[in-house]
Amino acid sequence: MKFTAIVEIPRGSDRRIHMAYDNSGFIDLGPISEHISINKGVMPVCYGYIDSYINKSEGDNVDCIIFSKNDDKTGDAVEVEVIGIMMREDTDHKVICIDNTSIIENFEALEESESALIVQYFGFKSKIVSVGSREKAVEYLNSCIL
Repeated sequence: MKFTAIVEIPRGSDRRIHMAYDNSGFIDLGPISEHISINKGVMPVCYGYIDSYINKSEGDNVDCIIFSKNDDKTGDAVEVEVIGIMMREDTDHKVICIDNTSIIENFEALEESESALIVQYFGFKSKIVSVGSREKAVEYLNSCIL
């Protein structure tokens, strides 16, 4: 099943960029390092949201991370496949996605150093309580449809 993800923060960026809550455009909220010290605040993967899906506990777009070899930019729409989900204690869950350049089948297929960095980075502000399967991610997304 394919979804459309919108890139907010490109891989390698050190800026916190977020779509405005009224969807009027992207806002630069400053350096990531002011909030996340892991990896010196540099985003290790593309980060964005799944278009047309709302995290009902937050009232905001469903967040996603995108494994890709592309040089995606803020605002790019990327067709993705969901491969898992990071469930966080604060319910700000992160859907794990790949685009057509990635061959990762699931989160467990990552090298240990890469998966550890991702868990530390996205679990910095709120603990990752579990990493779920593709099916768990799709079940979550089905509960988030607008």
